[in-house]
Amino acid sequence: MTSAAKQAEADQASTAFQVALTQIGAGTVEEALKLWQAVPATARAAQSSAWLKRAITMVMTRRRMSRDLARAYYRLVRALRTGTTVADPYHPEPTYVTLETLRREFAALVGDSEDGSLEGSSSDPDRAAASSVEDSTKPRDSESPEEAPAQEADDDPDDDQILVEELPNLREDEERIEREAEEETRLVLELLGPANLDRKTSAIDESKPATDVDKAREEAHQQSGGRQAAAAERLVNNGGRSAVWNHMSKDRRVLGYIRLSRTGTPCGWCAMLISRGFVRSDAYRTQKAAGPTLAQLDSGEYADGDKYHDNCHCYAEPVFSAEQYDSPAYALNRSYAELWPKVTRGLSGKAAVSAWRRFIRQQQRAAAQEARQSTTDVQEA
Repeated sequence: MTSAAKQAEADQASTAFQVALTQIGAGTVEEALKLWQAVPATARAAQSSAWLKRAITMVMTRRRMSRDLARAYYRLVRALRTGTTVADPYHPEPTYVTLETLRREFAALVGDSEDGSLEGSSSDPDRAAASSVEDSTKPRDSESPEEAPAQEADDDPDDDQILVEELPNLREDEERIEREAEEETRLVLELLGPANLDRKTSAIDESKPATDVDKAREEAHQQSGGRQAAAAERLVNNGGRSAVWNHMSKDRRVLGYIRLSRTGTPCGWCAMLISRGFVRSDAYRTQKAAGPTLAQLDSGEYADGDKYHDNCHCYAEPVFSAEQYDSPAYALNRSYAELWPKVTRGLSGKAAVSAWRRFIRQQQRAAAQEARQSTTDVQEA
């Protein structure tokens, strides 16, 4: 385990990653809704086909952005938590890199997530040089990683030299995951977009007044647009979640993972997964990607520790040491882990899950009510 300062920096990088991934997802929703405007409520097959092609391109492009952010994040936090990092499978590297180089790479992609830029994408052979940073998220100077000379371990023993280790078949598996993701994107967007719209509009009673019919069609169009946009966000965010999962499933320095909630107010199902706390690596080594593959969707077989629903802002974070789990960043995991056996005492299976979901909803409603009351008290003071 590395120093307390580096562990704290890793926690900060985790928060920055979650925020940046959320920003990428929000941008995806915005873009998906814009594209959907080209599909009229009475869409023809040609119009739907043209939309689908553009939507798939948008999702896969933004998945790359999400994936590259996650890779840079993983390389940085592994260095901060273990003193070693992993190689970028798309770019040859020296045996050692500096911690500052890893900070710069991550910060550049965090910045890209804010403005929607794809510059700095590490799977793009023509990527622009990453900007320098003040810390793990902010600029310090203008020197790019490409301009800095390659450094070896004996150049400066005090310069945070980080050993670069190779993970097997990382690029091959990532490319396979992306092929599967494109197939899933085509299927999901077609079902939740045009097919969903067609089902809804077909159910409209056209014998009603024209204004009522038009209103019903517009509502159907908005609902279908919202569904496909939410799915697009999940598919894009899964690019980053898959990258993290793919790395840690191959990384023998990883002891396991924990599931984190970006919002702090997860749904009952995600809260159940969060309550599992630290999950050891033996329980997930065979799973290769975030989100179910099409085959897993059909069969129902899926390791749910890294499973995500539409509008979900959770992700699985690698744990490199037992001490890491004691971080304040994982307080919700520890709290839910203590509450689960109390809430579900004497129950099992679906009954336990139902009781847990009721408890989480009640807990969150009470917290929201308390927050509203506190705001009212402050305003009246």
